[in-house]
This record gives sequence, C-alpha cells and structure tokens, in this order.
Amino acid sequence: MEHIESKSTSRIMRDTFIDMALYLEALFILYGINDILAEDIIHCLEDGYGKAMKKLKRSDVPKPMIKRKTAVDRFLKRLDQEGI
Repeated sequence: MEHIESKSTSRIMRDTFIDMALYLEALFILYGINDILAEDIIHCLEDGYGKAMKKLKRSDVPKPMIKRKTAVDRFLKRLDQEGI
C-alpha cells in the first residue's frame, strides 16, 4: 500500500511542478522577463523539484519547522496541515 501512496504522491508532485512552470511561463510572456532571470527562476524550480522528490523517497525524514511568518509561509503551513 505504501508503494501505491508514494507513486500517487509522486504523480501529484510532478503535476504540481508542471502547473507551476506553466504559470511562470504565462507570467514571463505577459509581463516580459530577462532571459537570464527566467533561466535562474526555472533552475530554482528544478532544484526544488529534485529536493522534493528526494524527500518523498525518504519519508522518515522529519519536516523542518517554519519560523518565518510571511504570506507564503502561512500558505505553506496551511497546505502542510491538510495532511493529504
């Protein structure tokens, strides 16, 4: 059962990163962006995807505590609390 959950979670993570990349592309097109900046942003997204997938494979690793209280942090905390 754990293998099935991990596979489903991996698929959801992949789909989410695809959506984020497409949203960023739309923003880049709508508002224009320097090519170097776009490359840096997408590189960061790629790094984040790689780290997320590694952590998914190591499910026993404890989650780090978020100490900042920005809007992004509040949103991430809300997503984390849903426990899906």
